[in-house]
Amino acid sequence: MQQILEVSTREGRRPRRPGFYFAFLFFLLTHSTFALGPHEILLLANRNSPRSLELARDYAALRKVPEANLVTLDLPYPASPELSPTDFNRLILESAQKAARAQGVDDHILAWVYSVDFPFRIISTPPTSLQGITFVRGKLPLPDIIGNGSYASPLFAGPDTPTHPGFPSQSLDVQRAWLGKDTPLPSMMLGFMGPTGNTREEILTCLRNGVRADQSRPDGAVLIVTNNDVRSLCRAWEFLPAARELSARAISIVITNDYPQKDIALIGLMAGAATIPGLDANRFAFRPGAIADNLTSFGAAFDAGGQTKITEWVRAGASAAAGTVTEPLSIWSKFPTARVFVHPTAGCTLLESYFQSIRCPLQSLILGDPLSAPWGSASTVTLGGLPAGILTERRTVTAELRTRNGDFFNRFLFLLDGKTLQPTGKSPEVTLDPAVLPQGRHKLRVVAYTVGSVRSQIFCDAEFEVK
Repeated sequence: MQQILEVSTREGRRPRRPGFYFAFLFFLLTHSTFALGPHEILLLANRNSPRSLELARDYAALRKVPEANLVTLDLPYPASPELSPTDFNRLILESAQKAARAQGVDDHILAWVYSVDFPFRIISTPPTSLQGITFVRGKLPLPDIIGNGSYASPLFAGPDTPTHPGFPSQSLDVQRAWLGKDTPLPSMMLGFMGPTGNTREEILTCLRNGVRADQSRPDGAVLIVTNNDVRSLCRAWEFLPAARELSARAISIVITNDYPQKDIALIGLMAGAATIPGLDANRFAFRPGAIADNLTSFGAAFDAGGQTKITEWVRAGASAAAGTVTEPLSIWSKFPTARVFVHPTAGCTLLESYFQSIRCPLQSLILGDPLSAPWGSASTVTLGGLPAGILTERRTVTAELRTRNGDFFNRFLFLLDGKTLQPTGKSPEVTLDPAVLPQGRHKLRVVAYTVGSVRSQIFCDAEFEVK
């Protein structure tokens, strides 16, 4: 492999700082760390597709998505590859929004996640993706703006030009705080199982690897493969600035004109070619949480022949990959910039990283695990103050933190059965009164947030019963 540039720095992980533990623990289900959290996604399934429902439920179990955040939609099955804008608004947008309100979760949803068996392309002029029309909530820009890639996403963190450094990484909740009602609606798709698609097991492996990646701070390199094809040249100005940024974060990066050998561990790969050699031979040693990106015309046009599809990257071991659903031309703004590898190292999830990296995402489709956060916080939170099992009297429940690496959590959200019980605030306590709660089993979730532009969160669940 002829190497053009390599920047390889590595530093030891910072020692874990001692925290404090809790004095009283009741039935603890889980804790995890994210920027975007599982209670902030609306998980959508096609109710007429058994495999769409099954995969959505599998993902909900993997990521501890509250039951109230799962919405089933009445869509044709087998799924058509295309949908009109009118039918998108009627069958998907309006139905999902109505369900989110009815299920009491619409006040904290920041992104949508599609299961399999949804249309992937919208019949617009020019064509857009399902995620593109979702992003603008059904209100597409003028055709020229879509076609020439001049739409400017308010989530895009740059750079726009070779001399602009770009903006710092931000989590979606921080972006919504300053965008307000004008915040777009980012989304990802868990997988694609149609022609040229993946098997159920391949998609599940991808999603499980996304979970395995959390907090792992994986070793390995980002590889950028260059050539003289316009697919590579149109993004060449991005490569060196991203390399310097990754190097400053102790991430190894190699810019080369050849593809890797099997023994090179990869946390990211960026290329620009119609077809990628070696995918069928397991040539790419992707680490859990890895992003694979290839700029080509029909990466997510699953009904078009030829060219490497993003489903092939999933099969090869990547945790996420993006492509366009129609001919995009060699317009860099329609594809992820090289900073897509930078944002995860700041603590962002893969979904947040993609949408900060694509200036014009209207024709893009992204597959994989949206919540994977390889550089997420390693702190933990637990709940104390409830007796094990049955709640018989009014009790105050307290979030107890065990912090690491200097994390500082100053805001807390309490959810009961997926619905907001106590809005985000500075109090780490909530009071539960069995006299006003329905009888039966309940699940309490506490979410603790850090400060900063990437507001990482940790959460845990506990179950109790009211009789």
